Amino acid sequence: MKPERLKRLLFHVGVTLGTPTIHLLFSLNKHLVLNGAILTDALAAGRSVLLCCWHGRLLFPFYFLRGRGGRAMAGLHADAEVISRIGDRMGWKMIRGSTTEGGRGAYQELIDTLSKGGSLAAITPDGPKGPQHRVKPGAVRAAMLTGAVVIPVSGQASRRWEIRNWDTFIVPKPWGKTCMVFGKPIEMNRKSSFRANSHRLEKELNRIQEAVDAAVIDKT
Repeated sequence: MKPERLKRLLFHVGVTLGTPTIHLLFSLNKHLVLNGAILTDALAAGRSVLLCCWHGRLLFPFYFLRGRGGRAMAGLHADAEVISRIGDRMGWKMIRGSTTEGGRGAYQELIDTLSKGGSLAAITPDGPKGPQHRVKPGAVRAAMLTGAVVIPVSGQASRRWEIRNWDTFIVPKPWGKTCMVFGKPIEMNRKSSFRANSHRLEKELNRIQEAVDAAVIDKT
C-alpha cells in the first residue's frame, strides 16, 4: 500500500477505532521494556517527570504507560486529533495545543502539572510539525522552570509500518516484537544552560533510538 493511501486509511481508522486497533496491534507482538525502573524510581521519590519522545515513536509510551493518569501534549492539527482521541481512551489526560500552536494556555497547563510533585507528563519535543529529531524550546524550558526530571524514551517494532510525512511515524505490525527503552534522566533547573540542556536531550533521544532499533530490527 502506498504511504499516502495508508496514511488516509489510518486517519479514518484512528478516529473511529483507534484505541482498539492500537491495543490489537500491540497485543499481537512480544514485548520488551528496558530500564523501566528509571521512571518508577523517579515517581516513587516524589519527582515530577517529563517524558520526552521523538514524535515518530510516540505510540510506544502511549501504549505501555497507558492508564497511569499522565498528561500528554497533542497539537491542534488533524493528525493530533487522532492521537488525542487514542490518548484519552487509554487513560492519558490530553493537553490540546503545543508550545507554538494553541500556545500559552496549553504550555501553562503543562507547567502547572509539572509543578506538582509526583506528576507525569509527556511531550514530543520535535512535534507537532518538525523538523524531525530537533529539540524545540518548550520541553526544555518547562523542565528548567519546574525542576521536573526529564526522562527520554523511545520504542521500535521489528515488524512495522513507516508512515512518512515530516517525520517517520512507526506503527507496529502483528507477529513481531516491540521494545520500549528509557534513557538516562536529565536534570535541569533555572540556572542551567538552555543550549546545553537542549543538546543533552537531543543527544540522548538519538542514542536510545539507535539502541532500541538495534534491539529489535532483524531480531524477531
